[in-house]
Amino acid sequence: MTGDKLVIIAGVCIFAAAMCRIFDSGSREYGVLIKTVTAAGIAAAVIAGLLPAVEKIEELYEKIPAGNVYLTILLKGLGICYLTQLASDICKDSGEGALAVHAEMAGKTALLIIAIPLFEKTAQLALELIY
Repeated sequence: MTGDKLVIIAGVCIFAAAMCRIFDSGSREYGVLIKTVTAAGIAAAVIAGLLPAVEKIEELYEKIPAGNVYLTILLKGLGICYLTQLASDICKDSGEGALAVHAEMAGKTALLIIAIPLFEKTAQLALELIY
């Protein structure tokens, strides 16, 4: 991501924060809507900025045997972390702390599920070393 895109994102964040302050005293639901739309737009911009880096990482992992499996798990985990943090922050900003906790718990569970192949590979390697 280039510096000029970062400046634009920072400007959008400041503008959205100002708009949310305007709606704080009256219609808070509009503030939540502004936060959600802004966060989704920024997430899309960040993902678009990450694509060249992901392509470079894919090139590196193609040289490693079984590297694609690890890359897939890594990228899925990164996506889960970003999405979970976004959902949790929006819930917290909306005053729904309990929902934020549940979003975080769902994200942690999803990470555990996608990491099962890594656990299996580690256990298999340990057994090979023992026997």
